[in-house]
Amino acid sequence: MDIVKIALHPERPVVRKDAVSETDLVVEVSCERKDHQARRAGPVNLCLVVDRSGSMSGGKLDTAKKSCVDIFRRLDKGDLLTVVAFDDQADVIVNPQTPADEVEARLNAIVTGGMTNLSLGWYQGLLELQTHMNESHHSRLFLLSDGQANYGETKRAVFADTGSRARDVGISASTVGIGADFQEDLLEAIASSSGGRFWNIGESDIEDIIEEEFEGALTVLIDRPRVALTLPDGVRVSRELNKIRQVGRRYRLRPLQGEDTFNFAVRLEVDPEQVTADRVAIGANLFDGDREIASTELELTVGTRQEVAASPSHPLVRSIVQQFETESTDERVLSDLESGNVTALRQMLTVEIAKLKQIESDGAGLDASAWNLSTARWQGEMSNIGQHVSVMSVIDWCVEMIEPYRAEPEVQAFFGSMRKTMMQETHRNAARHLGVTDWDDAAPIILEALALADQLIDRHPDDAARIERIREKLREYLDHN
Repeated sequence: MDIVKIALHPERPVVRKDAVSETDLVVEVSCERKDHQARRAGPVNLCLVVDRSGSMSGGKLDTAKKSCVDIFRRLDKGDLLTVVAFDDQADVIVNPQTPADEVEARLNAIVTGGMTNLSLGWYQGLLELQTHMNESHHSRLFLLSDGQANYGETKRAVFADTGSRARDVGISASTVGIGADFQEDLLEAIASSSGGRFWNIGESDIEDIIEEEFEGALTVLIDRPRVALTLPDGVRVSRELNKIRQVGRRYRLRPLQGEDTFNFAVRLEVDPEQVTADRVAIGANLFDGDREIASTELELTVGTRQEVAASPSHPLVRSIVQQFETESTDERVLSDLESGNVTALRQMLTVEIAKLKQIESDGAGLDASAWNLSTARWQGEMSNIGQHVSVMSVIDWCVEMIEPYRAEPEVQAFFGSMRKTMMQETHRNAARHLGVTDWDDAAPIILEALALADQLIDRHPDDAARIERIREKLREYLDHN
């Protein structure tokens, strides 16, 4: 039997009775297979959208086609498969009506073509999915591209709006950017707005990532999770410590798999003049679409200022709120990586890394059971923060290394690589994908930085000692992670 829970974690168990006050609250949804084994949750309505533009020639398109064939061979009888290939045009290569004995030949016949009309491939994939949607299937889209969108729609806001509308009707899309030249803003917008995952990978990882996404699609437990909060008189949300879209006063979460956790925070304002009891009851209900599947309630004590100050502060709440605040910094980091504003970039990274390291330090050796948390759950939280610190630290070292040479062409190109790495990590953290995968590792950007360091040392021998010192930091990180 699958276990689905919703929990409320207050910043403190006491709120003030003598003045209007604010307190933070974390809502956490967890899904667990009782046997902890991944298994199918139901049939899928799957669409693979593959870039076949000229830049995909050679191994990339061949690998993508092989992955499509592998997925087709693993589908169950009730599953639905569509494959769309696009360049400056989009064609439906396979759909659920295609005779099974023709599918592999059609997939293998895909060849590279013209320009990259990303929007056309995206829209065609959505149209095909919607054509075959029904209540019994989970609808998923995977889009794979390696190039800049140089034809058709190119506005990020338009892609995000389309993704959000897709999510409203029950479709989520994951996007895979390959190499150094894809348009990360557009791919990330599709994934974030629709509740999917954004990946930044090398050519050799194509098969593994498509496999990862396919397995994830098969194990979705809650396809359209929604959370509704119930607040009594005198209590209101004064600040959303999250960027989750609300539909009909319900928070719309990403799809949740069989072994998954999602959380978010809100800031509550409590007005004691409107609170008539000595306790404040707060409720939360979890829905899958319109069907309620779990609920919980929390009571906060109304007390004096001294009682509030003496009450313990929940470490998980502090952690999640700080991670949300870090998201704003992450967005500015991405902006500065694009503009090359190195001075401001390093200042922001230094401050945020210090804050997250403080949370790590405070959480070391914590007795999780004292806070109604399992040891595994707290270890997962610390691992998630550690991953974010690692990526930010690597970016900081890289920026320090290249700061004097940011006008050089190789350094300009490296800024683009750092931005893709940071965008994947920012997306992972914002979407609360708490499980860290092999593809979230900072190793690829470090290897690129080490190669660049060799070039800079040869070109600028007077600065060799400084560059070498930073290069050793990167090597040491690579050796120990």
